[in-house]
Amino acid sequence: MAQPFQFKQFSISQEHSALKLGTDAVLLGSIARFNHPKSLLDIGTGTGILALMMAQNYDCPIMAIDIDAGAIEDARLNIENSPWIGRIEAKTISVQDFVAVCSNKFDGIVCNPPFFSNSLHCDEHKKTIARHAVSLTPLDLFQSIETLLSDSGVAYVIIPSSEKMAFESAARICNLLITNEIDVYPYADSESHNRIIFSFAKSWKPLTTKSIYIRNVDRTYSCEYKDLTKDFYLHLH
Repeated sequence: MAQPFQFKQFSISQEHSALKLGTDAVLLGSIARFNHPKSLLDIGTGTGILALMMAQNYDCPIMAIDIDAGAIEDARLNIENSPWIGRIEAKTISVQDFVAVCSNKFDGIVCNPPFFSNSLHCDEHKKTIARHAVSLTPLDLFQSIETLLSDSGVAYVIIPSSEKMAFESAARICNLLITNEIDVYPYADSESHNRIIFSFAKSWKPLTTKSIYIRNVDRTYSCEYKDLTKDFYLHLH
């Protein structure tokens, strides 16, 4: 069994989850900000990393859902070993089914969703579901977010830059407005960004845009990335 990945206030075991801990989730969890939320939702929680990061930042109930039973097994273990066991609930359920049974509205939603809708599917079915828009299309996601988000709430999503048009179109159909766009470059000398972090809301706010890069030209972590993630990473060189 692999050793858990240790953060400052919690650890992540990932024996059963189809997709393992990566930069995308940590970056999204470090950037997502909410205004005194009464409840938060993590769609496609995987190992529970985003739910745990939200629990570290906000003292409110958090619901974490995922269609992959193995991921929820990991998430529950990670939650049980965290300081916030009483505030996070993890469920094996699709967001479409969750919408049908949930009467709550959430002040904040985070999602590191399935992506690469036009690329070849992985041989392993669980990874295919986790990495591709097979069980959750952009329109499915935003229809769910529109229903579950409170009127003053904010939803954060990180996607590959190649999927930008599909996600923007789906958001427009669901009357969700982009309030923030962050273009993420892997290196300071990268010619183009490979990820985008969007925030969405139901009411209009001035759009803010920025770019960040994760690593310097010499492949060490950038000061900006280290500063963003300093409350979470135990060691980052």
